[in-house]
Amino acid sequence: MGTEEKPTVDLSFLIKEMKKVEFGSGDLVIEQYTLGDSFYFIEKGCVEVWKYLDETKQEILVIGDLVAGDYFGEISLIDSAPRTVNITTKENSILYKLTREDFHRLIQTSPEMTLTLLKLLTARIRNAEQRENQVLIQKNKELRLQNETLEMMVKERTAKLTQSLKIIQEDLETAKTIQRNILPLGLKHIAHLDFASKFEPMAEVGGDIFDVIRLDKSKIRLFLADAIGHGVQAALITMAIKAEYDHLKHNTQNPSDVLVALNQIFINRYGKKSNQFTAVIVDLKLEENTLVYSSAGHNEPYLLNQTEILPLNESGLMLGLEKDVEYSNTLVPFGLGDRLFMISDGYLEQENEKGILLGESKLLSSFHSARSLGISLADTVHYLMEEFHTFRGNTPMMDDVTILGIGTSYELGV
Repeated sequence: MGTEEKPTVDLSFLIKEMKKVEFGSGDLVIEQYTLGDSFYFIEKGCVEVWKYLDETKQEILVIGDLVAGDYFGEISLIDSAPRTVNITTKENSILYKLTREDFHRLIQTSPEMTLTLLKLLTARIRNAEQRENQVLIQKNKELRLQNETLEMMVKERTAKLTQSLKIIQEDLETAKTIQRNILPLGLKHIAHLDFASKFEPMAEVGGDIFDVIRLDKSKIRLFLADAIGHGVQAALITMAIKAEYDHLKHNTQNPSDVLVALNQIFINRYGKKSNQFTAVIVDLKLEENTLVYSSAGHNEPYLLNQTEILPLNESGLMLGLEKDVEYSNTLVPFGLGDRLFMISDGYLEQENEKGILLGESKLLSSFHSARSLGISLADTVHYLMEEFHTFRGNTPMMDDVTILGIGTSYELGV
C-alpha cells in the first residue's frame, strides 16, 4: 500500500487459530460502510484496497494492493466502527480469517500471543499516519480540479482523525492493563518479610519492569529493569524482558548468571537497535542472613540497617549493548531489621521547577526522615513517593518511577 514501511511481524503462529477462506477473482471481501468483526491474513493471492469518496458511490479512490504475507481488517478486532474501505480480490486468493470473538479469547488465554498481537496493532497504528498522508496527497490532486468536494474531504478527514485518536487511546489503555497485570503490585509479604512497591509511568505505559519471587524456602529473588525510552516502545521491550526473565529466573543459580544470559538473548534474538536496558538482581539468602546482588548499569539499591544507609554500588554494562559481557556478584550481610530499597533512575533524575535534580542527597535525606519517624516498610515507600512529587511540584515527570522495598521492622526485627 504505497511506500509505507510494513510491520515485520511473523503471523505464522496465528494460522492455527484462524479459519481458511478461499475467494475467486473479483470477490468483495470487505465492504465499505458495513460493520466489521474479522481480521484477515493473506496466504496466497492479491487484493485491491479502494474506497468511495462519498456515499453517492459515484467516484472511487484506489489506495493500493496487498499481497501474500499482508494482513487487513485488524482495527475491527478492537472497535465496532464501520469499514472505511472496500477490499476486492484481484485473483484467486486464499485468506485466513480471525473473528473478534476468537481474538478476545486468545487475549485471555495466551499472554505471549497478546504481546505479539499488541506489537502488530501498535506497528499498524504507527504506519496509519503515513498511509493516511499518501491517500490525502492523491485526494488533494483531485480536489484542485474538484473544489466543490473540499467540505466533504475536511469532514471525512476530521472523522478519521477522531476515530484514529480513539483507537490509539483504546490501545494504550489495553497496553496499560496488560503491563500492570504482569507486575506484582498487590504483593505485601513474602516469606517472613514485608514487601511494598510503587510504580508510576510518566505516560500511560512505561519502561520499568520488576519481579519478586521466592525461589525456595530460604531464598528470595528480586529483579528490576529499566528499558531505554518511554511510552509504547519501551513498554513492549519490558514485556519481552519479562518473558525472557521468566524463563531464566527459576533455573539460574546466581544474579550475575541471569544477567549474562539475558544479555546474550537480547543481543542474539533482538539485536542492538533500541533494545538496551539496565537491570539489577538481588538474592536474599534468609538462612545465611546475606544478600547477593549483581547490576547491569542500573543505579544502586540501598541497604538500610539500624545505623547505616549503604549504597550497593557495584555495576556492570547495561544489557543488550555488547556481546560476551561478564557480570560480578557481591555479597553483603542482610539480617533481621534490615531493609532493602531498589529504585529506578527516574526518581533520582527528576528535576523541579528550578531545573534542580532530585539526586542522591535528597533521597538519602528522605531515608533518614522515614527512619526517624519509625514508620513501616510500606509507609516508607509511600513516603518516598510523596517526597518525589513534592520536590517536582508542577514539573512533569521526566521518566518512569519504580520503588521496591523489602525487609522487617526495626523495632521487632521480625
